[in-house]
Amino acid sequence: MLTLENEQLFVEIATKGAELQKIYNKQENFDYLWTGDPDFWGSHAPNLFPIIGRLNDYKYTKDGKTYELPQHGFAKDLEFEVAEASDINAVFVLKSTDETKAMYPYNFSLVISYNLEGSELKTTYQVTNESTETMPFSIGGHPAFNIPMNGEGTYDDYTLRIEPKKEVNYFESDPVPYRSGNKKPFKNMKNGVLNMNHETFRDGLIIIDEPTIETVTLASPQNKHGVTVDISDFPYLCLWTKEQMDAPFICIEPFYGLPDVIGEIGKLEEKEGIILLEANEQKEVSFTITTF
Repeated sequence: MLTLENEQLFVEIATKGAELQKIYNKQENFDYLWTGDPDFWGSHAPNLFPIIGRLNDYKYTKDGKTYELPQHGFAKDLEFEVAEASDINAVFVLKSTDETKAMYPYNFSLVISYNLEGSELKTTYQVTNESTETMPFSIGGHPAFNIPMNGEGTYDDYTLRIEPKKEVNYFESDPVPYRSGNKKPFKNMKNGVLNMNHETFRDGLIIIDEPTIETVTLASPQNKHGVTVDISDFPYLCLWTKEQMDAPFICIEPFYGLPDVIGEIGKLEEKEGIILLEANEQKEVSFTITTF
């Protein structure tokens, strides 16, 4: 376990999955990040690579061969090497191995960096294609935040606000967690503001198709604390909590990729939202969590 710390925040990061475990407010002694209670959902903030969501039958084809990948890929389940560690920076590296090539036959390097500055924690993904062919992949974050924060107020006190304010569409999930292929107006979000309640999420994850969203703010008039997530590098925003449980958290997920549309097993390079990285090229994106 690695830790970052300054006067405001204490951050814990596991080497497995390079996953955040804690974003702790030192002044008032509470955690912004979901506790990982397994009775609801046992994770905190998985990193998603080389796919996002679920493939049809968990499979895809390449050059006439069928491969299998778990939901959200394998990075979240593997041990990363620590390349750098200080009070305010941590750098984790995952490289392709025989184990990853059995699921994903490409040579790659995935570097996940964390930087703590004041009340902000920045996560940066750097993917390098070390293969001799075009590499299809997706990348994204899955951070979950406690609601309420610091035990103040209730779930329904909170709002989620996007900037710039606008009406948005989302991908219909049918059956969850696949997409039906249809998009709908997100009528529960009015002028960029969603009043939080569990009923909104009973039918599953909500993936908003709006690449111009810059920030997402989770806050409550009953509580001075909240978070703002800058997702401006990512084309999709996913919101999720456990569907059939009144779970005390919400995931604010920057997605650069999408789950499959329900149907036949396909090719990664033909997936909607996929990134196609040429040989020896590099892709870098980041998101920042600002606490208050």
